[in-house]
Amino acid sequence: MSVKSDKFESDIVNVVSNYIGSRLPDMLPDWLVNEGVNPGDIIIQVEGIGSKSKDNKTDVIIYLKKSKPIKISVKLSNADFYGNWYGHIRFLDEFGLNAFKKMTAASVAFANKWAKTATAPFVGVSICFGKRPGLTGQNFTDIFSKEDIITIVKGKGKGDSCANCLYISNKVPKDIDDLIDNLASITIDGIEKATQNFMVAHRPVNPITSGSDRGKCVYSKFKPYKKLDAPTTISNAQDLFKLGSFVEIEPNRLNHNKILDELRDEYNIIIPRKAKVVKKN
Repeated sequence: MSVKSDKFESDIVNVVSNYIGSRLPDMLPDWLVNEGVNPGDIIIQVEGIGSKSKDNKTDVIIYLKKSKPIKISVKLSNADFYGNWYGHIRFLDEFGLNAFKKMTAASVAFANKWAKTATAPFVGVSICFGKRPGLTGQNFTDIFSKEDIITIVKGKGKGDSCANCLYISNKVPKDIDDLIDNLASITIDGIEKATQNFMVAHRPVNPITSGSDRGKCVYSKFKPYKKLDAPTTISNAQDLFKLGSFVEIEPNRLNHNKILDELRDEYNIIIPRKAKVVKKN
């Protein structure tokens, strides 16, 4: 989560904290009642959990005396990503192996097309899900079903980490009534309306300028046609891409750094990497 998103989550928690011991409104939306939330129930606790784990779809959870909790996925109105930097284990758990095969095939097609005009080198492509205008976005339903959108926003299972409603706004609610009034159910129609353009975001990572992003899982990798005769440093995109092409991968947690190591050790291709910044005490 970004600093701005963290603060937004915290601000909502602070608002709800003022109502611990108070009752929910007597009138609640039918969809929220269907989630097991009783009108007029008493708020006993609220907690922000979105930043505690990358797997948490719930950002703010409101515990109630005699009801199931209200588990809110909080999004700023201008938030681009609903599922950021998907790793292989998480992907397989939520979508399965067949979807992975479709995803790596789509990633290869994107990477080889992107490489034709790329001005910066990259050796793999990571993915995110959400709003992504421009050439790096691909229609979500090219690869996945519409039902999979719900999994990305809601999560899988029934635990506290899985959200049961959305709060999408740039404004912190004034009070508990304002919060409840602006909650939305997690449905395909609701999500599509909120996101307008739900996409797969292909994210090629330039190793020369990127640091921590090099540790993210990839869904396609660059593979040279043959080993160079001697160790050669390459920093120009087109000099690199004439040496090979992008290929599909297995779900083995491969990341950009591992590909860079493989290129260096097995193919004599050395691509500069952004140096780690050493913090001074």
